[in-house]
Amino acid sequence: MNIKASILTIGDELLVGQIVDTNSTFIAQSLTKLGYDIQEIISVKDETVRIIEAFTRALTQSDVVLVTGGLGPTRDDKTKQALCLLLDCELKSDPKVLKNITRLFKKRGYKTELNQLNKHQGLVPEKSIVVENTEGTAPCLWTEIDDKVLINLPGVPFEMKALMRKKIIPKLQKKYNSDAIYQHDVMIHNITESDLAILLEKWENNLPQSIQVAYLPSRAAIDLRLTSIGTTQQEAKKMLQPSLQSLKKIIKPYLLTAYSGKIEERLGAILRQQKRTISTAESCTGGAIAQLLTSVSGSSVYFVGGVVAYATDLKIRVLQVSKTLVEEKTVVSEEVAIAMAKGAQKKLKSSIAVATTGVAGPKKGEDGKPVGTAWIAVTDGENSLTQACFYPYMDREDFTKTITTNALLLSIRFLLDNNNQIAKPKRTQKKKVQKNKQEKQKT
Repeated sequence: MNIKASILTIGDELLVGQIVDTNSTFIAQSLTKLGYDIQEIISVKDETVRIIEAFTRALTQSDVVLVTGGLGPTRDDKTKQALCLLLDCELKSDPKVLKNITRLFKKRGYKTELNQLNKHQGLVPEKSIVVENTEGTAPCLWTEIDDKVLINLPGVPFEMKALMRKKIIPKLQKKYNSDAIYQHDVMIHNITESDLAILLEKWENNLPQSIQVAYLPSRAAIDLRLTSIGTTQQEAKKMLQPSLQSLKKIIKPYLLTAYSGKIEERLGAILRQQKRTISTAESCTGGAIAQLLTSVSGSSVYFVGGVVAYATDLKIRVLQVSKTLVEEKTVVSEEVAIAMAKGAQKKLKSSIAVATTGVAGPKKGEDGKPVGTAWIAVTDGENSLTQACFYPYMDREDFTKTITTNALLLSIRFLLDNNNQIAKPKRTQKKKVQKNKQEKQKT
């Protein structure tokens, strides 16, 4: 059964760019896993008329409409008022909602006596069913209109996510028997998006109708997402395999990894599979690589630790980078990046280490290097892989994120290129240094 869904986010703060809308992303991902066909995602102003218009439009084209925001106690929270006008009903006080507010106030150490605004939050439309929100004071509302469902969720992300996982998704699964969807991402590098599309043109033309392909270029690579639809998850996965295997043969020179998930999750999966550990030595990224690595559940198995050596003196004292090397080659150089990585790998006793050194701006580096210059190095103590980067058009935030992404990708490449050769101290093979120039991924 093909279930169509629309997602609405309500709030002036979204429209003026004060807050980034992460709610719709989470909801869309959750519904896609259920096999729902997302029709649109819209942000709506805190105006009753606009909210009603958005509700009406969404209900005409979708079976399920999920809405976040506008359920708070203040004047700008107008979702319930709009819902009453849409349903032609009144607000009523719900004792369970008021009891939940009192419980949360007591738990958080607030006064337990409710004021008028708190009591107003306990009002719900007569024709809506309250879904208990154990994480916050705003009620979640489930409203069935003919054969459609309108679901109003709190705008606070952690409250919305808890409700989706524990209450809403199970209720939707019980109500609708939707198709199963299976997705698999393949990460590709060293080829532009347009060249990749030409390379895969014949392969795409021969794909079954049940399989779809999406090109998802990121900062330093391209994800090719394959999606198959079946009556069950297992069937959908099985249907995808022949196309996936033929794809891998075509893109073999450009295939980085066929593990699905975020880059840090993919790197973690490879480290686990190879039974390796990793450490970091960061300058221009300021700990961002370590933060991403530790954001993955279970990363303590493979992430040893990291050193943020922002100052040149710290690179010399802690990471044992030669002062003479810094003076001769400059702090933002291939040689210093390798020395930083080797220092971390030796000091923290990890299988491999990744290091970054660069000039984030807005001023030039100590040695006159232009803003946007960076070097990344990965080493196992003997073999090293490096990458030169130059992004003069990026601000500090984008520069840091891009170098961090490149560092993770370079670590993946190093592990795949040097599998079965890492952490063998008795080897006498000469040090191998590869230099990879920046390649633009999207044209």
